[in-house]
Amino acid sequence: MSAPNAGRQSPDPENQGSHQVGAPASADVGAAPSDTYAKDKSEEHKHEGLESNPTGPLDEAAERKTTKDGRGIV
Repeated sequence: MSAPNAGRQSPDPENQGSHQVGAPASADVGAAPSDTYAKDKSEEHKHEGLESNPTGPLDEAAERKTTKDGRGIV
């Protein structure tokens, strides 16, 4: 079967398999959530697990090194 135009083309409707014929799948399947849903979920999780002033990974080590009791201990 030669195509009038170069490139891949669909077969004629009478030669298509049953899974190719008919309307495409529903547009709602796999669609992104609505804007209101996304905003609501964002507000729910915005402050979850956040401290007002979280400590850094080296804060404890710096504190030990600069106190009198911890001087010289690494």
